[in-house]
Amino acid sequence: MRAHWALTATIIAALLTPSQAHAANVLWEADPAKGPAAVFDGLEQDPGSITVANDAKYGASIKYETWDWSNGKERCESRGMRKNGSPYRIGSADVGKTFYFGWRAKWDVNPNGGHWIAVYQLHISGSSGSQPKSGPFVLRTLGDGKLHFQLTAPSGGTKHIWTVPFPTGQWNDWVIGFKLSRGNDGWVELYRNGVQQTFDNGQKRYAGATLWGTHVNTKWGVYRSGPNSGRATAWLNSAKLGTSYADVAP
Repeated sequence: MRAHWALTATIIAALLTPSQAHAANVLWEADPAKGPAAVFDGLEQDPGSITVANDAKYGASIKYETWDWSNGKERCESRGMRKNGSPYRIGSADVGKTFYFGWRAKWDVNPNGGHWIAVYQLHISGSSGSQPKSGPFVLRTLGDGKLHFQLTAPSGGTKHIWTVPFPTGQWNDWVIGFKLSRGNDGWVELYRNGVQQTFDNGQKRYAGATLWGTHVNTKWGVYRSGPNSGRATAWLNSAKLGTSYADVAP
């Protein structure tokens, strides 16, 4: 009897797909069927709209759209996470833990207009004094036709540690892994389309603090200096939070 059950368990484990095997380790996901307000802690639409729309390739996805206005910067971003009706946060109680955000994105923006545009941020909340609220990292363009991975330090210093031509009008898979830390034992990793990227220091992990406030907020969408030449959209699909790359890879 024991041998029979052991064989059955082995067969079931072999039949599980990788996504099924890791499903229990997904801490949060942005299911479009639930709607943006149910999966994000806040919707920043100044100006803009955040809706669920159908993409020809991946079906129901979250769509961010913004346009020019006369009030300065233009922000259309989702902020933070919600789970079971309450905010779901990564913060002080999680120092020392490792997390991974994974998602698919398609960006229809103008990366050659000479203005900065942020399309993803891990944003600091509850910082004090002169410590920056932006960071610890951002995916953005400076309007130079390139996509940069910007790293911010608690002192406010910033630097670009990875750069590629900006991919417009096409889907790309992204995963960012990081160890939450207030010191230099923290680190970040970046994956694009299943390939771990190498930073400008020649390493695949970049050391540095990833928390200096009370918690971090993940932010997707379009945040840009204005005016920025017309409408811009961003599409989000398969966004997840987990504790390993395999948990969240699209």
